[in-house]
Amino acid sequence: MPHPRFARPFACILAFAWCSLFCFPGLAQPIQPSPYTDSAQVPDTPAYARAREVMDLINKADAAAYLRYVHESFAPQFRDAVPTGNHAAAYNEVVSSSGRITLHSARSYAPPVPDTRAVLVVRTGISEQWQAIVLDVEDKPPHRITSLRFDRARPPSDVPKGEQLTDAQIAAELGAYVERLAKQDGFSGAVLLAKDGKILFAVAKGLANRDFEAPNTIDTKFNLGSMNKMFTAVAILQLAEQGRLSLDDKLAKYLDTSWLSQDILDRVTIRQLLNHTSGLGSYFNDVFERTSRAHFRAVNDYKPLVVGETLAFEPGTQQRYSNTGFLIAGAIVETVGGGDYFEYIRDHVTGPAGMTNTDCYQLDHVNANLAVGYERVLGTEGSPTAYFNNIFAHVIRGGPAGGGYSTVSDLLRFDQALRDGKLLKKESLEAAWTPVQVRQSFNYGLGFFTERTPAGRVVGHGGDFAGISAQLRMYLDRGYTVAVLSNYDGAAPLVEAKARELIVQGL
Repeated sequence: MPHPRFARPFACILAFAWCSLFCFPGLAQPIQPSPYTDSAQVPDTPAYARAREVMDLINKADAAAYLRYVHESFAPQFRDAVPTGNHAAAYNEVVSSSGRITLHSARSYAPPVPDTRAVLVVRTGISEQWQAIVLDVEDKPPHRITSLRFDRARPPSDVPKGEQLTDAQIAAELGAYVERLAKQDGFSGAVLLAKDGKILFAVAKGLANRDFEAPNTIDTKFNLGSMNKMFTAVAILQLAEQGRLSLDDKLAKYLDTSWLSQDILDRVTIRQLLNHTSGLGSYFNDVFERTSRAHFRAVNDYKPLVVGETLAFEPGTQQRYSNTGFLIAGAIVETVGGGDYFEYIRDHVTGPAGMTNTDCYQLDHVNANLAVGYERVLGTEGSPTAYFNNIFAHVIRGGPAGGGYSTVSDLLRFDQALRDGKLLKKESLEAAWTPVQVRQSFNYGLGFFTERTPAGRVVGHGGDFAGISAQLRMYLDRGYTVAVLSNYDGAAPLVEAKARELIVQGL
């Protein structure tokens, strides 16, 4: 079978239905609709029979067996939507992050879902989270699977909610969780929890470089993935505050057809780049995959990857996560800012915030204390887990859409600089932190994911790629900051989810 690590495209497996667990670099979406009830008895339907089969395969931790099941039991249109290696990669990530899962119940809804859908609520072993196996099947025998995802689930109604925790208790519980997770090889990286800028808990686990067994530290620089989008958005908003551009300007005012077609330049606004409503896609395409990474260092180097892009929908009518959109925003920063994108970010964003360990480092240079990213690939027939670094899969230098490096301490500095008004005015922050309301929206403002929780409003961003996972969450109403950086893919969201669970407990 294809090796999982060589089948996963840089832009993440967004086309694959398992993606809701690991691919959106932002806040996980709850299962819809609601309200719901938990049923102790699993219905006797073909859909639930298939859901049990998937659960058993997860617990078997055998990628070869899973791929046989995909071939035999997935509907062709679902099975063939992505390469076989993508199915293997998604399965590998679920098993690596979840471990053995235990069935709790079926979940029913009001109004009821069709008999062709199943929702199994399970408790994961390694990550200790409530998850749901959600799948749909054909309405006629052999009832092959037509969609499948593994989502974060609300805690079942019969699980005690617990009392509200003190800051010391939150820190202690989070520390114990990170320790357990790291011992099971479920986490490698650094974690920071703060309240009103004061650090409550910080720890580093695992290895920054497995070749030399160099340990991670609090000062280790980890890849941010898509979290750089926040820095690009802040830069654009600063230029708007200065009157040097308007968010509602068309791209044609600043860029020419060496970037995009005239039609797109005339139709798309800067605002639509920042809130993912432009209709543009991702420049991490087949051409990128076939091209030496050495060709991509400066923002202009990416022009050949985007010049032929088309729009997936009329700009402003719906929302689709777009790496190209933020690359184009970076090009506008260069045009309006009058210089190099990277220098602008250092001079106007990371510099004023005191982020001395944050930059888009060139990976073929000497860079102190950078963590190497690792994918964990399940062994078969009792063989151990294999580790593969992401050096040849990654870009040589990150940019406006992602790929820079930072530390958890610097992310706290970024958080505090935003809250203290050092980077943007209050009005600009409110605009950045207000989700756009369009069809198929996913709680995204201008460069920031944003949502309402029992602890109030939470904003931030995440990042994910092979060997990379990153999360920053700013609890605007309660003062908490959660920063998690990992050189394992899929690991940071587990710690962020636990921190959220502790913060909202009893609220």
